[in-house]
Amino acid sequence: MKILVAGGIYIDQASDGSPFIGGHIVAKYIGKYSHHNVHLHTNFSTESSQSTKALKKSLRDAGVDPAFAGRVSASYGTIEGDQVTSGSNVFETVSHERLRKMTDIDLLVLTTDISQRDFRMLLNYAYRQSIPVLIFTCGEYNSYDTARVAPYILTDSGVPEYHLHSNELKQTLESHGITESTPVVRTRQELVMAPSSAALRIIGQLIGISAVLGLVVFGILYALGLTGNRGIYDTDIDPNLAVDHESCATIMECRTLGDDYLETLNTYIDIQDAPHLFVENRTRTQYITYTVDDFVLVDAKEHAPLPIGSVDEYEAIWDRIVAFFPHEYIDTINQYELFSDGEGNTLAFVDIKEAGVTFAMDIRDNRDRPSEYRTLIHEFAHIYSLPIEDFSHDGTELSYLKEDTLMAAFIDRFWSQYGEDWIENKFKSQPERQAFYNNNVTDFHEPYQATNPKEDFAITFVEFVTSRMPESSSQLKDVKVRSFYEDPELVKLRVDILSNIVEYEKARTIDEAQSKS
Repeated sequence: MKILVAGGIYIDQASDGSPFIGGHIVAKYIGKYSHHNVHLHTNFSTESSQSTKALKKSLRDAGVDPAFAGRVSASYGTIEGDQVTSGSNVFETVSHERLRKMTDIDLLVLTTDISQRDFRMLLNYAYRQSIPVLIFTCGEYNSYDTARVAPYILTDSGVPEYHLHSNELKQTLESHGITESTPVVRTRQELVMAPSSAALRIIGQLIGISAVLGLVVFGILYALGLTGNRGIYDTDIDPNLAVDHESCATIMECRTLGDDYLETLNTYIDIQDAPHLFVENRTRTQYITYTVDDFVLVDAKEHAPLPIGSVDEYEAIWDRIVAFFPHEYIDTINQYELFSDGEGNTLAFVDIKEAGVTFAMDIRDNRDRPSEYRTLIHEFAHIYSLPIEDFSHDGTELSYLKEDTLMAAFIDRFWSQYGEDWIENKFKSQPERQAFYNNNVTDFHEPYQATNPKEDFAITFVEFVTSRMPESSSQLKDVKVRSFYEDPELVKLRVDILSNIVEYEKARTIDEAQSKS
């Protein structure tokens, strides 16, 4: 069997022995406990040649061929406690040309500590070629596509500590018939030999040229220190602080009640589930625009015929908006719009003006319930955090944000360390945006969150509503979520949203059961 494993490489700062940990460990386990032909995709650092040489030798000794791996001129990632620096791991080195050369793969094994794009390219390749896939995760990135393949969750710490879960890895691999229970002795023909000529080494180095060129901007930004300084962040949660809610009286009571609703909701749907999005670029097209009058859709104006779905299907999304969110927060919505720019890209948007708020949904996306619900919560977070009265201009450009507002406090607390040049990144080049995210990877759950504080707040809000509180992590992305528990209004809002979604799901399930009977 020919197996391709994709996993990251990190240096364990606390290690006294072999310093290398990360997802590549999975390849070593398979190589040591099987006779399979094991190949590894990862990113080797060209800045640590001696360490890289030793690592490659240890991989070959374990029966793993590292020839498919990429090479980048960046330092290896590091792990110190729960602090993760991504380093070389988040750079994109998988290409269509390299995939074409990697033929006859029988199994793809992925870990979630590598570049999101590389993860998706390998996964899409496996889908197209009907290659079985196994995914192991330590909870590094919530945005990775695991909808079609249920991942094996080793831990949700967010730290790629695969080496601490050898027993779970071995048991899972054995249960799939991939590995044996004891280490194997490879025959001479099965040994993985190092390249023997300078020409082969040069060819291997050429593979990483495009990645090296792509790192130029990153190197400049890093050298100039444009990505900010690491600060110390903490939260001050008073569990006994009063909350004005009919079903819970304090922060702790409401947090527990919200968690109970979340557990109930998970019996109906996996709210964290997110399908893979095939991104296609189309011209944005408006299909139907509705006026909203007292939370009811009226005066539908059809701009173009719907290419997919039905009017009833998309009007039902509006019904869910009204059902999920307290009306005092959405009473400024006076227009509901159906549009599309193709699959992926913009899933939805809100346009907040003095005349009212437009809530727009892409008809080609949001056809999966968990994904749609998360999108609705995300857009609601924008409405909640960007009321028009918080701006001195008709719109929500951050340059017009008033002081002593919710968003101003969020920026001051969580974005001041980056400098004013990085408050708005959507107009920067892709290499600049990627560099900013790469150098602050533990500050954000996904790259889009690093676009600006508005998206940061919205994605943090989705995590706040749909997950339990991350109690021990000191990573900034988790500190932001915890900070929402300082605010009684936000804690109350979480309870109300989850309660409303649970009631909606209960009613929907009953209706479906009755219709079938």
